[in-house]
Amino acid sequence: MADALKLVDYLGVSYLSINCERKPFDDKRIREAIALAYDRETIVGKIMKLGERPAYAFVPPHVANYPGGPHFDFESLSYPERIKKAQALMIAAGYGPSKHLHTTYETTGDPDNKRIAAALQSMLRQVYIDIDIVQVDVQIHYKNMQTHDFALSFAAWIADFDDATNFLDLLRSDSGNNYGQWKNAEFDKLMDQAQQQPDAKIRGDILAKAEQIALDDYALVPTNFRKTRNLVQPYVKGWISNQRDFNRTRWLWIEGKP
Repeated sequence: MADALKLVDYLGVSYLSINCERKPFDDKRIREAIALAYDRETIVGKIMKLGERPAYAFVPPHVANYPGGPHFDFESLSYPERIKKAQALMIAAGYGPSKHLHTTYETTGDPDNKRIAAALQSMLRQVYIDIDIVQVDVQIHYKNMQTHDFALSFAAWIADFDDATNFLDLLRSDSGNNYGQWKNAEFDKLMDQAQQQPDAKIRGDILAKAEQIALDDYALVPTNFRKTRNLVQPYVKGWISNQRDFNRTRWLWIEGKP
């Protein structure tokens, strides 16, 4: 029997981090153009090929006590329509066919990340953005993220627990994981309100409003919701694929001859 690759929805999201305090990315139009130009369906369907979902929101599906619903308003547009809108935004921001925005995109040496970076380079060129791909070691990459020493960058977040705040807290103005330094007083206020709200439904609705604020301002660019990637031998028993990707070894056993 062959090994089984266990792919199930995971409490994880990949995204592009944009340094919102570095010009010209303090201009919402440019952040929106980047979000529009990123072809999620091509990345997950033709490059990754792991059955992951394109992400038009930041909080993954099926998070406990979260209603969902927030999304980028361009989700229903075709990709050619998105490119046309992105080009118009870039022209309005002072760029165009004869004046491209030149910047850098930092990523790691992971093979998937390198392939995605090459595809992103082609996608952004359509909207007058030229990126130089900067490949660094993982340790250096996340140090640069923490110190905001980047323009555009690959990022991902895996939740520690099943709650929307484990994602949305990253975007608080004072969060150490707010790599892009996006700040919004109304977002912070809603997050504080949710923290004090004992009713799970009301709390979930407040968090959804906060997420929509972040998406409307293109605080970052969610790209895909992740799936678990566990290669499990057929003789390993007791393994239960789950959203947290957590299996205690005490409940696992070997049955038959490996």
